Amino acid sequence: MAFRIHFTADDLLRVSLAQGLDPLHETVMSLRVLQQRRPGNAFGPWRRWARPRIPHSVHQLRALVPADGFCPDFMTPPGTTDFETGLDALLHTPKSFLRSDLETFTRFTARPLPAWAGSLADGSPRALETVSGAVRDWHRAAIAPIRKHVEARVEAARSSAARTLLAAGLDAMLSRLHPTISWKPPVLELTCPDHDWDLHLEGRGVRLIPSFFCGREPMIYLHPALPPVVVYPVSHDTVWLPTTEDASSSRRTKLAALLGHGRAAVLEALTAGHSTTSDLASRTGLSAATVSHHTTVLREAGLITTHRTGGSAHHMATSLGMQLIHAEHPLSSP
Repeated sequence: MAFRIHFTADDLLRVSLAQGLDPLHETVMSLRVLQQRRPGNAFGPWRRWARPRIPHSVHQLRALVPADGFCPDFMTPPGTTDFETGLDALLHTPKSFLRSDLETFTRFTARPLPAWAGSLADGSPRALETVSGAVRDWHRAAIAPIRKHVEARVEAARSSAARTLLAAGLDAMLSRLHPTISWKPPVLELTCPDHDWDLHLEGRGVRLIPSFFCGREPMIYLHPALPPVVVYPVSHDTVWLPTTEDASSSRRTKLAALLGHGRAAVLEALTAGHSTTSDLASRTGLSAATVSHHTTVLREAGLITTHRTGGSAHHMATSLGMQLIHAEHPLSSP
């Protein structure tokens, strides 16, 4: 079973990539991962770290964000790359949209709304504030501390899709988004174990959004009033977790002993996401020539990747590089 998205020639001209991380979407989707029985080995340590941090207000969101399937579209407004902007859009969801959105949600999930959420369909400001407050509490507790890591993984996936588009064309990009997505022109098929559905874009195009907490399968927005969107999982081996400053300092010392101070500084500077050689020189205080030498060594060791855009070299830590940066004992044997 699958979602089949049908493209016209006009739709192919209107395929776009997300501008960057959508922190509100990641916050809401992480609640699904928290509840799933088998979300994948990469999320195990994060769930063990996050569960004791769950604020009391968050428990009531589980009815709106179940472990599997859909959640109401109003909770993840499309097109935002700032958490506060997204939360403001949630708070000001039009009453007409809320009612039809929640009706669609209950129809697809066959789950009744909890008693406390009954007034949501009527656009109750208090009910919307309850939802937004719980989302904010959860973001502060479990997402904000790991945002840089999440942002780096999402940006790596976005950059990979963009490079494929530039190097091999749209067909290649749509074919390589994720193993659960197949491109059979003019239809994009998304694996969906519980539903069989056809969506005709009819010239509206589609936006592709890589997501860290999407799960194992891609997602779409259900409400017909929203722009067509495909949210697809990024590939990652592990989720970095915050640690105490002392532990971080200890790791930096061990990493420097392993790689040398210069290369360790360059690799750590890439935890925030991709950077140019000049960016790295500015962050580390090293000359551009020295940074270029260090990135060559790190790339040959499989710890970073490099691609060129125009006249600039853009560097990104690989999964192995991220694991080395955040490993508890970087000098110990695997």
